Amino acid sequence: MNTNSDNTMRASSLAVFLAIATIVACKSNRAPSSDTTGAAAPPAVQSGAAPATPSAVSSNAGVTITSPAKGATTGKNVTVTMHSQGVTMAKADGKKVEGVGHYHLFLDTVPTSDNAPIPPTTTKIVHIGTGDSTFTFKSLSAGPHRIIAVIGYGDHSPMVGVRRDTVEFTVKP
Repeated sequence: MNTNSDNTMRASSLAVFLAIATIVACKSNRAPSSDTTGAAAPPAVQSGAAPATPSAVSSNAGVTITSPAKGATTGKNVTVTMHSQGVTMAKADGKKVEGVGHYHLFLDTVPTSDNAPIPPTTTKIVHIGTGDSTFTFKSLSAGPHRIIAVIGYGDHSPMVGVRRDTVEFTVKP
């Protein structure tokens, strides 16, 4: 009896079994979403971001607002562009999965605390529940404004310990 051959066959069988189990588990966890904020975007890691593990968020996880620039002067329609790091951005699905979330923007208002759910979309609070990384505020009034970007879970609760970003800018008259 050749034990090296038996061990190799067992290891190969185990690897195949684990691969099949992972595929089946991923497909069975996809539930229909009740989020009506837009069309579905496939879960994806923002370019340059490390994928998050399901069990923890990396210590450098956070969001950066890449546009508008800090201190910029803009027109009345302002497109906000963000980039995440250490978090997988996905469509809001109502679930709280570590390391998986979507963007929320707070315009000229204070974000909710880490222990409170983010309120529904208003003129000052925006859920980007599609997994997208851009949003355009339209017809902003002239003068100074502040946007705070927060990453929240699929259930719209803020991710605790994840870096937020703030940009102040001015809309020209």
